[in-house]
Amino acid sequence: MKKNTYIPAERQKKMMEYIEANTSAQIHELAEKFHVSEATVRRDLDDLDQQGALRRTHGGAIKMDRSTAYESMYSEKISQMLDEKHRIAEYAAKLVHPGDTVHIDSGTTTFFIAQALAHHEDLTIITNDLYIAYQTPIHPSSTLIVTGGVRRQGRQELVGTITENFIRDSHVDVAFIGVDGIDMTGGATNANFSEVGVKRLMLMSAARSVIVADHSKFGRVALARICDLKEASLLLTDSGLDPDIQNRLRKMDVQLETV
Repeated sequence: MKKNTYIPAERQKKMMEYIEANTSAQIHELAEKFHVSEATVRRDLDDLDQQGALRRTHGGAIKMDRSTAYESMYSEKISQMLDEKHRIAEYAAKLVHPGDTVHIDSGTTTFFIAQALAHHEDLTIITNDLYIAYQTPIHPSSTLIVTGGVRRQGRQELVGTITENFIRDSHVDVAFIGVDGIDMTGGATNANFSEVGVKRLMLMSAARSVIVADHSKFGRVALARICDLKEASLLLTDSGLDPDIQNRLRKMDVQLETV
């Protein structure tokens, strides 16, 4: 092993920079890169976790998202994690059967779910997302309903009392709900308060509620809390999710599916 030339504070700073750049890192990976023992890496990561600089996992650490109030533009999000979103959408579509009524929340992962339902027959699809409503082809036997409501400034989703009353008065077979952050203790969260009421009502009005999120959303706590993870019938994500996080969620009795 090459000799370590960093003092502890400098080494921890370099580790943080590496994890920030790569989103996550494993213990053995950091030990090799910084020429220290795995025990030293564990101590460094524990220190950084206590400082709130990163989030510790069993096998390493992941980047802490500090931008709880930041909301990416739709045009940015729709081009991110495309393969993962398509896999989630394809699996989600298999949860829907002819004759079902379906809530589709606003968002980019939910957009791909709507696209995956294009050839399903005899559905009633309800959405508060104008982009989904405009861009989604549906089977001639199906019906698409837009909730109504107030369009958020610069966005394509409908929110407010009209939207919430519509959803409150509906009962559906399955709801697909998008989120901005997922955390073990913080639950499912969203970057703005105006959508949270809609998301909560979608969850409550469905016989089966499915939170959909690619693995990059995990370890993030956004501004506004939607629900505990166990309140949803299913948490659907992609196979890129850290195995340690998967195990911890299952131990919490969260119904988790990775695709």
